[in-house]
Order: sequence, then structure tokens, then C-alpha cells
Amino acid sequence: MDLFDYTIAIWNETNVKLQSGGWEELILEFEGKLNFKFPNDFKTFYLKINGFVDCDWNKNMFSLWSLERIFEEYKFNQNDNYIGFCDYLINSHSIGYMKNENGIFINTVDEKICETFEEFIDLLNNNSEKLY
Repeated sequence: MDLFDYTIAIWNETNVKLQSGGWEELILEFEGKLNFKFPNDFKTFYLKINGFVDCDWNKNMFSLWSLERIFEEYKFNQNDNYIGFCDYLINSHSIGYMKNENGIFINTVDEKICETFEEFIDLLNNNSEKLY
């Protein structure tokens, strides 16, 4: 089982409410709205699930956003270079991409926490200190 399927299985076992996977056209639509091309590993994951239902969270209080929520949060974000996709503790801080840099960042400090979405999922599974 690959990391993404393993993660989804864990979330299902712990009753995290997951949205059905997106489809290529939906991802392309939001890439256009955001003027940003999501990395392939992000797209692969979002084809499997489109984030958590509403504002549900995992056991460590992280919530993975749907594409629709990613766009809604982006519209109200003061930094149009930042595209969040996950938050901690009801938006204490968010985690996402910077349009002009590779990697994944925490928005409150613009600190890079990892290079890829797959690495982010692994950090999330292991409740890494880097996420805080």
C-alpha cells in the first residue's frame, strides 16, 4: 500500500470525514482560479480524496482543505503569493504553497517545512514537530 492509500485508510479507521476524490477537470479549474500549478503528488492525492468534509480534523487537530476551501481561504488571504491547503487548531496557522518558491510552508513564519506534498503527508502521519 502506498503512503497516500495508507493515510486514507488511517483517516477512515479514525472516522475522519473525507470528501470523495476530485477529478482532473476540477483540479485544472482551481489551478486556473489560483494562477498556480499544483505539484503532481498533490494532484495524485486529491484525485483520491478532496480533503476533509467541512472543517473536520484528524486526531492531532489538522484539517486538510477541499479544493473549494483552498480557493475560498485564498480569496481572503492577505498574501496572494501563499496558497494554504491545511490548518491546525481551527486556523491557528495554515500550511501551504508559496507561488514563487518550491516546497511547503507554514504561513505564520513563511518557514519551509518540507519539499513535497508526499513529505508533508508523512510529517502529518508522524505528528512531526515541524508542523507546529
